[in-house]
Amino acid sequence: MAIAKMSRLRILGLKSDKNAIMNELIESGAFEAVPSVSGKENFADRSHLEKAFARQAKVAFAIEFLDKCADEYESMRFAAAKKGNAALAEFPETEIKKSGGRKIIGYDDFYDVAAKEYELGAVCDELEKLSFARVEYKSAIQKSKNKVKAIEPYSAFPLKFSQLGDGESVSVMLAFHPSGAAVSFGDYPAFTEKYPCASGSLTGVIVRLCDKEKAVAALSSAGYSLCALTDNSTAEQLLGSYGEEIRAAETKSKEALLRALGYRKYYSDLKILYDVIGRDIEKTSAELEFSSTQSTFIAEGWVPSDAAESVLERIKSKTERIVASVEKPADGDSPPTLIVSNKIVKPYEDVTNMYSVPAYNEIDPNPFMAVFFFVFFGIMIGDAGYGIILSIVAGLVLKFVKLEKGTARLVALVAMGGVSAIIWGALFGGLFSISGIPHLWFNPTEEPLMMLGVSIVLGVVQLLTGYALNSAKKFREHKPLDAILDSAFIFLLFGGLACLALYMLLNLSKTVMTVGLGLMIASLAGILLTAGRHNKGVLSKIMGGFSGLYGLVNLLSDVLSYARLFGLGLASGAIGMAFNTLGSMFFSIPIAGYAIGIIILVPLHAFNLGIGVLGAYVHNARLQFLEFYGKFYEGGGRPFSPMGEKTKYVRFS
Repeated sequence: MAIAKMSRLRILGLKSDKNAIMNELIESGAFEAVPSVSGKENFADRSHLEKAFARQAKVAFAIEFLDKCADEYESMRFAAAKKGNAALAEFPETEIKKSGGRKIIGYDDFYDVAAKEYELGAVCDELEKLSFARVEYKSAIQKSKNKVKAIEPYSAFPLKFSQLGDGESVSVMLAFHPSGAAVSFGDYPAFTEKYPCASGSLTGVIVRLCDKEKAVAALSSAGYSLCALTDNSTAEQLLGSYGEEIRAAETKSKEALLRALGYRKYYSDLKILYDVIGRDIEKTSAELEFSSTQSTFIAEGWVPSDAAESVLERIKSKTERIVASVEKPADGDSPPTLIVSNKIVKPYEDVTNMYSVPAYNEIDPNPFMAVFFFVFFGIMIGDAGYGIILSIVAGLVLKFVKLEKGTARLVALVAMGGVSAIIWGALFGGLFSISGIPHLWFNPTEEPLMMLGVSIVLGVVQLLTGYALNSAKKFREHKPLDAILDSAFIFLLFGGLACLALYMLLNLSKTVMTVGLGLMIASLAGILLTAGRHNKGVLSKIMGGFSGLYGLVNLLSDVLSYARLFGLGLASGAIGMAFNTLGSMFFSIPIAGYAIGIIILVPLHAFNLGIGVLGAYVHNARLQFLEFYGKFYEGGGRPFSPMGEKTKYVRFS
């Protein structure tokens, strides 16, 4: 459990062997390419990279289009189901479920799909055509609907629209008003007729041709709009015609949708092809950064030192025409960080990475943090019943559900937290917050001060571990004086406080108190005399000493932060007890009361468990980041990212 040593691997090879060499480097899963800087000449052709991006974009479009078609078809089936079985029969159930997470495949499957790229490219072309066709159909449907919307107010008008307008002596007009305001035509004759209209008032007007302008002005001032349609058809005929257009376009759109869904059999291969092209892009991008001549190239990158020889053996199995060197990181290099952990510690790496990836030359903090995270998680839950549920559910998920690595690590962390909760629940007598459960140590609700004391002691242990790791870091940096002086007086201070606490709690002899006071005085004096040792000038050193003493206030604040263990542990138990009291009120009802009580208690305890797990994770992480890592951890590293791992839809077994 440490940070792996990295080596810089350089390979000089012929361009004719480049593809085979790069494939082996990728499949090794242990090579992170870096740009070559020595003797680089620009013989690289970037057109292949541009074409690869275009190929991948086409595949991405096809995948997205198939997903949209699947969603649309499911919506159509859902709407049809509401209308009854007859409507649903038009939408047979098909296998169109979208798969979640990355699919685990072997390299044989990967290369099989790569060999079918031409065939899958034709599928993408067909899907693109269907997509454009569906856009056209939907556009036509919308245009027809807009026409229907424009004609609907005139649906009750019995004449053809071509009959509107000016005759030899009269003018025929059709006017619409959304609310039906009254119109005053003055002293000239005007014949009007009302027609049924659901959206407003539809009025036909006939006036003498010489009075047309007056009539138009009267209608306009009243808020009426004149019908401008001139079709040689009635409104009913036009609505029927547009309805036919809509139904025909909808039928064609549905047919195109079903044809698109027929290509779902290629869905999995298209996802693999996306990552096949993605690897080509990654490989080409790396090659463009390599030094090259017209006939040779230099591949350069980081490999774990332990894997360097095996990587070279893979390459030499394909070609002997290479010159390779494996070198230690030089001054000024910034190697990536590869943490090597066992299965127990591995899930906790993600917690550290949320804060910052360890620097390459740093001490791996995960084995130490994992212990405290495990302990604190359990004490914050503090209930064996909740712990059993977490462990069983998380364990079953890990066993029977295929998860992404990150998700699997999170579930494993929760499963281990459940084990910790079982242990602390047994010590505290916590089992679904039921009163009267015997405990192996003490009951926090009955002895809250004891719970607070345990929380503070655990916090002090973690803080002292942080100071010890800080000393170890300083020794690694060849700063032995700093390693001793920056931590020794803190240990003396807590040692003195421990002696005083033992004297008061166990009524020990005054010698223990005297020793404790002596340790504390020595600690304070040591901090005063050494905290400003790096400052220049006597006054600056003295001020630095007092600043070091003032810094103990922050240390006290760090210690008190661990009271959250006490607060969250008690809160979870208290809320559970309140829920139990609420549910037990129904138990006095014969037979049905137990059923009702259980129905009430299950969701309430599930809520309490969910809130407890969230709080245990978030507050636990806070303690690690601020209180623990603040004492020794710098971070700022970057994770080792070997070529071939940057996939979106697949990962390799």
